Amino acid sequence: MLAGCAGTKDVQYIKDFPAGVTLNANSNQGLIIEPEDLLNIVVTTKDPELGTIFNLQPGTVTADMQSMSSSMRNNEQSIGYRVDSQGDIVFPMLGTLHVAGLNRSQVESMIKQRMIKEGYLKDFSVQVSFKNAKISILGDVRQPGNYDFKDDKYTLLQAIADAGDLAMTAERTIVVVREKDGKRQLYNVDMSSKDLFDSPAYYLQQNDVIYVLPNDKKAGESDINSNPLRQFSTWMSLVTFATSMVTLVIALTK
Repeated sequence: MLAGCAGTKDVQYIKDFPAGVTLNANSNQGLIIEPEDLLNIVVTTKDPELGTIFNLQPGTVTADMQSMSSSMRNNEQSIGYRVDSQGDIVFPMLGTLHVAGLNRSQVESMIKQRMIKEGYLKDFSVQVSFKNAKISILGDVRQPGNYDFKDDKYTLLQAIADAGDLAMTAERTIVVVREKDGKRQLYNVDMSSKDLFDSPAYYLQQNDVIYVLPNDKKAGESDINSNPLRQFSTWMSLVTFATSMVTLVIALTK
């Protein structure tokens, strides 16, 4: 009975961050482009006909105009510049561009400078966005699953909110698994502490995996419910306890 009466402080976020205190926000350079990313690059000009040369048309997945399979031709989400294993894309007129290791703003600046230098356009803008950035949330959340995002500053708190929040039975220290350059890194993030803002996993990267563990009480209940022998033992203990209490009450009343 006492174990079931958990205080509200056990499920609070950022308990050590009092009102009125100011923390410096860590700088975030945005999502870093990696091989297999799918980029959307749009060139906007005053003359729409000039822009069509540099913008992908339906039915293409890379800038060298390779045809997509018939099942994907009507899928707008699949149209974009696929970063190859070398970290390159092929852009109209400019040819091969190395984009891996850069953020969106850096690619926008590179394309714009090249186009001006080579005399293709003068008055125009370039916008780069991600089309396949996603994270996975597993464990004790209300809506586990895969979640797409486009914001360069997509945070751990936003991802948890998108998943419907942590369950009341979830541990407040969660695990973020990140794969970078063929290596996996695990981050333990305490959601009850303001230190979460300093964690390298606070700003999420594409393909991060968030795992939320259930607390010991829920894990124990799940273990008991899945084990018939333990379940029987638990009920027998409760019956024995109840019988003992009744016997004690009868003895006292006499």
